[in-house]
Amino acid sequence: MKLRLILVTSLLAASTFVYGQQGRIDHSPVACLRGGEMPVLQVEVEDKGTLRAYFRRTNTTDWCSVEGTNLGKLSTVTLPKFDANDEIEYFFVVLNGKQIVAKSPQIYRVKATNNCETPFARHTLMLLMDCNENGAGPIASSLGAGLKLTGHVPSPSSPSQQ
Repeated sequence: MKLRLILVTSLLAASTFVYGQQGRIDHSPVACLRGGEMPVLQVEVEDKGTLRAYFRRTNTTDWCSVEGTNLGKLSTVTLPKFDANDEIEYFFVVLNGKQIVAKSPQIYRVKATNNCETPFARHTLMLLMDCNENGAGPIASSLGAGLKLTGHVPSPSSPSQQ
């Protein structure tokens, strides 16, 4: 696991050096998520485009994604409900079409608990979530997938086409 983290960090540093300045996503990691509720995460985004959060339960391979609301410094992403004691990994990207124009500086990790004061959505009727059904898919093939500075994101309906 530490080897993967070192590899991902090295790749991120190299991609920043090779491709120059990138878009920025600022997020202050939360201490916990409230189990059984849909957490709302605050994100500051500079770039225009589709804000998306990728997440998974720790020690699983399947990444899921939800789209957020890109309002610049007031952007938010609502994640689905998690059970208490679930540990979650997540990161953010901003997409311009299929091009990744900004990414989180790291993959965040948080645990869901019963007693947590993180904001959560009370009146969400529907949350559109995409989880790859056909195997691990391109996002889950590596911890660094989706954090790459440039590249294309396959459409959710056909993850095997690239």
